[in-house]
Amino acid sequence: MTRQHRAELERAVQSLEREDSKRSAATVEKELSERSPIAYGEWKEETPTLRSRLRAIQRWRSGGRGRSGGTVAHLFPYLWPVGERQRKEVEPEFAASPVMATGSWRIYLYNCSPEVVRDVRLSLDQTEVDYAPSILVGRFLEVHWQRIDAVRGVVMSGGSDPLSKHRLQAEFVIAKGTKLARVAGDLVLDSNQGWVHFASEDGRKREIE
Repeated sequence: MTRQHRAELERAVQSLEREDSKRSAATVEKELSERSPIAYGEWKEETPTLRSRLRAIQRWRSGGRGRSGGTVAHLFPYLWPVGERQRKEVEPEFAASPVMATGSWRIYLYNCSPEVVRDVRLSLDQTEVDYAPSILVGRFLEVHWQRIDAVRGVVMSGGSDPLSKHRLQAEFVIAKGTKLARVAGDLVLDSNQGWVHFASEDGRKREIE
């Protein structure tokens, strides 16, 4: 599926959400087939499972709520953590792991903004784990969480409560190096399924897949 068609569907979902936030995901999907038949047809062919399409719609509508819109439509500003299957949606040539899990064992920061972000410093649980001089538009930076012994220990130990929260923060420079910005929030790790959810401190939330 082309990025243009995916962006078209995301914009349509966000527009529908602003019009009536009480619509069900199934109703939104029907509206998409009528508003954007070509993009929807390509998406349906690529994502034949109805449940998967409805889950995508729920992600798109929650990401767009409260946004005023503009000439460039993005679910989230600048950087956002995603899993392997979500990366493959954007980058079809990416070789995702064949191991199926609810979440993702590998996690990436995705530059979903219209500009290159620079001097990216990434920390997890207040420990710096990665740095990139820049991340191009539509590109990714892997989060090497395995470098933190305590986080790796959570995965190895399992336990009766497999879910744990870990603080993610990325600081970076935007506007051609003139402004500082950051994304920060809680990543949820399921020791049996991988990273499953991210909730930023500004209230935005999204599943990781």
